[in-house]
Formats: sequence, structure tokens, C-alpha cells
Amino acid sequence: MTTTPPAADLIVGTWRLVSFTEEDLQTGAVTYPFGHKPNAVVIYTADGYVATIFTATDRKPPADATPTDAEAIRLFRSMIAFAGRYEIDGDTLIYHPEASWNEAWNGTTQTRLLEITPDRLHVRSVPVPSTLTGTNLVFSLTWARAG
Repeated sequence: MTTTPPAADLIVGTWRLVSFTEEDLQTGAVTYPFGHKPNAVVIYTADGYVATIFTATDRKPPADATPTDAEAIRLFRSMIAFAGRYEIDGDTLIYHPEASWNEAWNGTTQTRLLEITPDRLHVRSVPVPSTLTGTNLVFSLTWARAG
């Protein structure tokens, strides 16, 4: 008989993003907010820490070492980054960001639904309002174990 380790054991390590989609719950439309090949890594430690950074497919570097205001805004809007604590409760993954690219995330609780195998990690949000349109959406992430 083969047993699968619990999610808390399986999640530990480094993962690379395979897919990031958003589904508009009103229309059913699915979009790729960071493009079809977003660049992202997430690291989960055995003692309950997480760190991640996402960048969009089409990010362009600033023209000079110091970005203009317009370039800085474009770069800010094409990334997500945070670090903090995480916990797993059954099939629920809960983040507690302590530092992030967006100060509004710090000190919040972010709840996700979790499916995990030794080589794949699927994370799905609970319905949340879009910061752009206000409509409810669900985002889904598929990760592959790095290495």
C-alpha cells in the first residue's frame, strides 16, 4: 500500500509557475493577466515561511538604471511579490504576508484552495473582487516542482 505524504510535507521546496489564469465569475471569461508564460518562483520552507515573486511575460527593462515614473508604474503593475508565513489546513492554504510589493497585502490573511502531488501544485483563490473592474473573479495557479 502506497501512502501520499500530507500536503504540509509535499509543499516544502521550490516551485516554478506553469500557468496563471483569472476567471470572471460573471461572464466565465478566462484571461492570462501576466501573459501565457509568466515568470514566477515560490519557495515554501518546512518551518512555515513562504516567499514568491511573479513577473509578467512582456516586462521591459527601464531605459536607464533609474526608471522614469511611467516605467516604475509599468514595472509595479506587472509583478507580485510577497513573503511571510503560511499554514495548511486540509485542502486550504493560508498566507499571512509580512512584506509585499503592495503594502495593502501586509498583515492580511489570504485563503487559497490547494491540490498537490509530489510534482504539481494547484492553487485556486476563493472569489475576490477584481482591482480593475470590481467583478468577482477566481485566479488559478499551476506550479511544477523546480529541479
